[in-house]
Amino acid sequence: MNVSEELIGLTAVVFFGLAVLIPVAGVTARIALKPIVEAMARYREMKGTDENTLLLERRMALMEEHINSIGRSVQVLVEDADFRRRLESQSPSQAAALPRGGGS
Repeated sequence: MNVSEELIGLTAVVFFGLAVLIPVAGVTARIALKPIVEAMARYREMKGTDENTLLLERRMALMEEHINSIGRSVQVLVEDADFRRRLESQSPSQAAALPRGGGS
Protein backbone atom coordinates (compact mmCIF):
# COMPACT_ATOMS: atom_id res chain seq x y z
CA MET A 1 0.00 0.00 0.00
CA ASN A 2 1.33 3.33 -0.89
CA VAL A 3 0.66 6.70 0.69
CA SER A 4 -2.15 7.72 -1.64
CA GLU A 5 -4.12 4.56 -0.93
CA GLU A 6 -3.72 5.10 2.80
CA LEU A 7 -4.81 8.70 2.43
CA ILE A 8 -7.93 7.66 0.49
CA GLY A 9 -8.80 5.07 3.15
CA LEU A 10 -8.25 7.56 5.96
CA THR A 11 -10.39 10.14 4.17
CA ALA A 12 -13.19 7.61 3.72
CA VAL A 13 -13.10 6.68 7.41
CA VAL A 14 -13.12 10.34 8.45
CA PHE A 15 -16.05 11.19 6.17
CA PHE A 16 -18.01 8.13 7.35
CA GLY A 17 -17.30 9.06 10.97
CA LEU A 18 -18.41 12.64 10.42
CA ALA A 19 -21.55 11.46 8.60
CA VAL A 20 -22.49 9.49 11.72
CA LEU A 21 -21.20 11.83 14.42
CA ILE A 22 -22.68 15.12 13.14
CA PRO A 23 -26.34 13.97 13.38
CA VAL A 24 -25.64 12.30 16.73
CA ALA A 25 -24.04 15.50 18.04
CA GLY A 26 -27.00 17.55 16.72
CA VAL A 27 -29.58 15.36 18.45
CA THR A 28 -27.57 15.37 21.65
CA ALA A 29 -27.23 19.16 21.58
CA ARG A 30 -30.96 19.55 20.95
CA ILE A 31 -31.82 17.31 23.89
CA ALA A 32 -29.31 19.06 26.15
CA LEU A 33 -30.16 22.66 25.14
CA LYS A 34 -33.95 22.34 24.87
CA PRO A 35 -34.64 22.94 28.60
CA ILE A 36 -32.37 25.97 28.62
CA VAL A 37 -34.05 27.51 25.57
CA GLU A 38 -37.52 26.84 26.99
CA ALA A 39 -36.55 28.45 30.29
CA MET A 40 -35.28 31.54 28.46
CA ALA A 41 -38.53 31.73 26.45
CA ARG A 42 -40.64 31.50 29.63
CA TYR A 43 -38.54 34.23 31.25
CA ARG A 44 -39.12 36.56 28.29
CA GLU A 45 -42.85 35.81 28.36
CA MET A 46 -43.03 36.54 32.08
CA LYS A 47 -41.11 39.77 31.64
CA GLY A 48 -43.51 40.88 28.91
CA THR A 49 -46.47 39.83 31.05
CA ASP A 50 -45.18 41.90 33.99
CA GLU A 51 -44.93 45.00 31.78
CA ASN A 52 -48.42 44.37 30.38
CA THR A 53 -49.75 43.92 33.91
CA LEU A 54 -48.29 47.26 35.02
CA LEU A 55 -49.79 48.97 32.00
CA LEU A 56 -53.20 47.41 32.66
CA GLU A 57 -53.03 48.42 36.34
CA ARG A 58 -52.35 52.04 35.35
CA ARG A 59 -55.21 51.99 32.87
CA MET A 60 -57.55 50.49 35.47
CA ALA A 61 -56.58 53.16 38.02
CA LEU A 62 -57.35 55.90 35.48
CA MET A 63 -60.67 54.27 34.63
CA GLU A 64 -61.60 53.97 38.32
CA GLU A 65 -60.81 57.65 38.85
CA HIS A 66 -62.90 58.55 35.81
CA ILE A 67 -65.83 56.43 37.07
CA ASN A 68 -65.57 58.06 40.50
CA SER A 69 -65.64 61.48 38.84
CA ILE A 70 -68.73 60.50 36.85
CA GLY A 71 -70.35 59.22 40.07
CA ARG A 72 -69.70 62.54 41.82
CA SER A 73 -71.19 64.43 38.85
CA VAL A 74 -74.28 62.22 38.86
CA GLN A 75 -74.68 62.76 42.62
CA VAL A 76 -74.61 66.54 42.13
CA LEU A 77 -77.19 66.25 39.34
CA VAL A 78 -79.46 64.07 41.51
CA GLU A 79 -79.24 66.56 44.38
CA ASP A 80 -80.00 69.42 41.99
CA ALA A 81 -82.99 67.58 40.49
CA ASP A 82 -84.28 66.78 43.99
CA PHE A 83 -83.93 70.42 45.01
CA ARG A 84 -85.78 71.60 41.90
CA ARG A 85 -88.54 69.05 42.45
CA ARG A 86 -89.00 70.19 46.06
CA LEU A 87 -88.85 73.81 44.96
CA GLU A 88 -91.58 73.36 42.36
CA SER A 89 -93.82 71.45 44.78
CA GLN A 90 -93.63 74.16 47.49
CA SER A 91 -95.41 77.47 47.63
CA PRO A 92 -93.24 80.60 47.03
CA SER A 93 -92.99 81.42 50.77
CA GLN A 94 -91.89 77.88 51.70
CA ALA A 95 -89.45 77.71 48.78
CA ALA A 96 -87.49 80.69 50.11
CA ALA A 97 -86.81 78.76 53.33
CA LEU A 98 -85.37 75.70 51.53
CA PRO A 99 -81.59 75.28 51.62
CA ARG A 100 -79.82 75.23 48.25
CA GLY A 101 -78.83 71.71 47.17
CA GLY A 102 -76.17 70.85 44.60
CA GLY A 103 -73.48 73.11 46.02
CA SER A 104 -71.28 70.38 47.49
